[in-house]
Amino acid sequence: MSKIDYIKDTFEEYLSKKDYVSASDLKNFLHSPKYYFYEKFQKVEKESKSHFRIGSALHEIILEPHYFQSNYAVCPKFDKRTKDGKAGFDLFELENEGKTIINEEEMKMISSMSLSSLRNNTFVELIKDSYREVSCYTMDDITGLKVRLRPDSLATNKSTITDIKSCIDSSLSKFKKDVYAYGYTLSAAYYCDFLDRENYIFAAIEKEAPYQMSLYLLSDEMMEYGRKQYRMGLDLLKWSQDNNYWCDYVEFEILKECYELGNLDNFFDILSKSEMIGIIS
Repeated sequence: MSKIDYIKDTFEEYLSKKDYVSASDLKNFLHSPKYYFYEKFQKVEKESKSHFRIGSALHEIILEPHYFQSNYAVCPKFDKRTKDGKAGFDLFELENEGKTIINEEEMKMISSMSLSSLRNNTFVELIKDSYREVSCYTMDDITGLKVRLRPDSLATNKSTITDIKSCIDSSLSKFKKDVYAYGYTLSAAYYCDFLDRENYIFAAIEKEAPYQMSLYLLSDEMMEYGRKQYRMGLDLLKWSQDNNYWCDYVEFEILKECYELGNLDNFFDILSKSEMIGIIS
């Protein structure tokens, strides 16, 4: 297994390393290679969406609360329809330049979620002795692709990774749907394998009262499914790079079939003879 570099950099620095492949990159690639290439190299970044801001703030207030006030500012209500309200908001923005702005309602929710998590003794024990929000850089030995990972909590005294997830419903049946909908099986297997850990624990915290938290491990079957997904993703990403060809949806189905059959060398020949019509069954 390749050497792992553990670096305490910022999330922005972590994201800036475009030549590294993350679990999120692989999920985009498995959506379609063309989608991955657009998201990674062509898309113009816009202001982060509300759920990303809230998720980042939740992680920080639980895992690194000593940094919270330096990185986040809670904006009081201003009536920006009035001259005084607009002036007050402009002054608030100026005084908190460089910080992520969240409103009072969002802060109330984040605080409640954090308190709920810290009442769970098992969760507290899981994150007690751990590296938090540390970036990990390594290489996939099979493809030679550079790999990046940023676990929420990487235990120092047990073989465990803990991943904090905000959700609407943390019950077993509902969170299981989230696992498949958001590709959490791939994430869990990817992180466990590249960071050489045995357990990947999801800490699912609800965003509405009573802010219930549930802890989950994936079954061996789900982990194996995620392992097959990330392996195919890495192998076909390497193929796409080497051939400078980024498949659309229907093309990708043909590429995956060639991969499963060990027939990638004949992809372009098969593609040229295909009618390029997908079959729905």
